[in-house]
Amino acid sequence: MKSTLRLLHSENRYRTLILQHVAGGIAVPNAERISDLIRRYAEGPRLLEATVAGIPEDELRFRPGPEHWSIHENVVHVADTDLVGAVRMRFILAEPGATLVGFDQNRWARALHYSSLSLATALGLLGRVRGATTEMLQRAPAEAWEQTGMHTESGPKTLEWVVNLFADHVHYHLRTIAKRRRQYAETL
Repeated sequence: MKSTLRLLHSENRYRTLILQHVAGGIAVPNAERISDLIRRYAEGPRLLEATVAGIPEDELRFRPGPEHWSIHENVVHVADTDLVGAVRMRFILAEPGATLVGFDQNRWARALHYSSLSLATALGLLGRVRGATTEMLQRAPAEAWEQTGMHTESGPKTLEWVVNLFADHVHYHLRTIAKRRRQYAETL
């Protein structure tokens, strides 16, 4: 419960800082906002791993319906999608204006057989990708955070926007996992 409250406080604090910055409210140093964002991004693997630790295999594999992913598939999706995010961040940093290709997450889940991939491998991959990307982001100059890439479906996106999207992505799936656990408990 305490970690959930810290997580909610952290997310709300970041959104408040962004809104104040965008709205021209109180002056918030860009470095503070970016530092907070990098920390939120970096903590994702630890939070996800802690959330799924000890969940029995039948609960990890439970799907409340054919159109819903299991907890296992959610975790594999987060790791797989994070590869895309890490590449997007690198393109924005190294080749501003580069094309950021969108993809169909449901097609990827089916075609790449998320349900049969290793949960441990996915968690390890997420940790390693986030670790390497966090190190890269910590070295990015202040002006790089406003550089953009052109997303094929939604237009120009800054580095800051992309990092925030992927930091929030883990938190979104933590909420989905909690929901899936409640749904599983209702079947018992």
